[in-house]
Amino acid sequence: MPEILIGEYLFVRLKQLSIETVFGVPGDFELALLDLVEPLGLSWVGAPNKLIGAYAADGYARLNGLGALVTTFGPGELSALCGIGGSYCECVPVLHIVGYPTTPAQKSGKILHHTFGDGKFDHYQRISSELCCATTVLDDPTTAAAEIDSVVNAMIFHSKPGYIGISEDIAYAKVSSEYLGTKLARCLPPSAPESEAAVTTEIVSQLELAKSPILIVDGGAARASWAEHVDPLIQALKIPFLVTGLGKGIADEMSLYYQGCYAGEGSWPRSAIGLVQEADCILWLGNYPSDFNTGIFTEKLDHCTIIDLQRFFVNIGATKYDARINHFLPKLIPALSSHYPLAQRTEQNPQVNQELSLPASNKIEQDWLWSRHNSYLRPGDLVITETGTAQVSITATRFPSGCHGWTKSVYCSIGYAAGAAAGAAIAAKETGKYKRLVLVPGEGSLQLTVQAFSMLTRYGIVPVVFALNNYGYTIERFFRGWDAKYNDIPMWDYAALFKTFAPDVEPRVKGYKVTTAEELDELLSDGEFCDSVVPQCVDMIMDPKDAPEAMRTIFEGKDACELAEYG
Repeated sequence: MPEILIGEYLFVRLKQLSIETVFGVPGDFELALLDLVEPLGLSWVGAPNKLIGAYAADGYARLNGLGALVTTFGPGELSALCGIGGSYCECVPVLHIVGYPTTPAQKSGKILHHTFGDGKFDHYQRISSELCCATTVLDDPTTAAAEIDSVVNAMIFHSKPGYIGISEDIAYAKVSSEYLGTKLARCLPPSAPESEAAVTTEIVSQLELAKSPILIVDGGAARASWAEHVDPLIQALKIPFLVTGLGKGIADEMSLYYQGCYAGEGSWPRSAIGLVQEADCILWLGNYPSDFNTGIFTEKLDHCTIIDLQRFFVNIGATKYDARINHFLPKLIPALSSHYPLAQRTEQNPQVNQELSLPASNKIEQDWLWSRHNSYLRPGDLVITETGTAQVSITATRFPSGCHGWTKSVYCSIGYAAGAAAGAAIAAKETGKYKRLVLVPGEGSLQLTVQAFSMLTRYGIVPVVFALNNYGYTIERFFRGWDAKYNDIPMWDYAALFKTFAPDVEPRVKGYKVTTAEELDELLSDGEFCDSVVPQCVDMIMDPKDAPEAMRTIFEGKDACELAEYG
């Protein structure tokens, strides 16, 4: 009977799930396992540190559907957990593979490095169990294949991270290759047909009765698993729709029915607030009512019927139906097209790429900046924005058709964007879907994970980076005053970063430092800049006390404790 190494079995399973790239940092307890990666046709992408590797695996998974990260036992895996936590929070299935000491070493009773010195080896798995839907440490070759499949199937079912610990001796033990014939789940199984039929009938009925229905595209319920159905749904409904900060980058914002971004009092444009308040029925995809996603709980929704589509169920008012969003949406669309009297085109469609005047101050003002990007972005762009100012402000930028992007709106770990951009761009290269990477970090966040720039250039990715340089942390300034010194950060020459992190391509990298709106406007209008085939970083010098209107509306005059209780 043909046999296969357990380590090979694990990586073949990843290939079967369309994972082509594995991220991580080599460490002594995983080296033998890593020797199996490339011979099996997977690509290895080494990260500058484990946290960036976790962010990269998250970014990869958001485009590819699944991602994988390999670290070593102990400090290596703990260093990655901030990234894994974000994946858990925002329903991103990343498999965290951890190289363990050999089974005899664990049983020897000797104190090993990377442990807590107490002879116990289960601490780290128990920590990760809080951030993963399933964990296992393989210690028996006869059950290893089934345990691997169980964790992978759980990840797919819940759309959450999973954890597999594997030592060298187990990785090189053999199992029957026939186990590879066992089918993996690959996607969430469908719900009962009678339940889907009942909820379809009720949704059609609610929309037929409604006089002012709208659609809100949010980012919960593992958005990547149902994103492909959103634009067909919009065409079937023919009603106004909004996105949220967490849902931005899914729907076609050039649609006739697009009305902006809803975030309570932080909505853009302000007319979005009235649209929601006047609606009598809201079809809400993946509702995730977190503080930043709702303008710090300033949404007003008590007046209307909400049809809330989640990963495992649909809520209509107080009634809960067993209907899973990624299976249910494709069935709902034709039902709407054939039964629902389609609405006429809305007359409140915002203008596309409206003409802008330079700010009178000639400073790079926040509200001007984000509207100016309307004409800079192109179809095929992949836009990753950082937690903080960019996360709130990007809602005022209208993405062109075929432009995709996201921000980490709930977990909000600063430094995420640079690492995630590396992983996402690698997935984009594999799929051929996106052409240009646009990364928008704040300068404080960038200082946490700037090493990710070396990943971008090393693997042939050509990013355009717009660093928001306003001399410190903006949101924190709202909490405790604009002049608090702990919000200040060291000054860097951001325009020169690629010369440091891409020495092999250094003669061809470009950096720009712009201090006025006029300079930035000229740069964004320059064909050579827009069509560049080399990495570029733009250091945008901004007023430390300037903030976008949405952020001022939400945060100004409130401290962190008050915000937690607000609404």
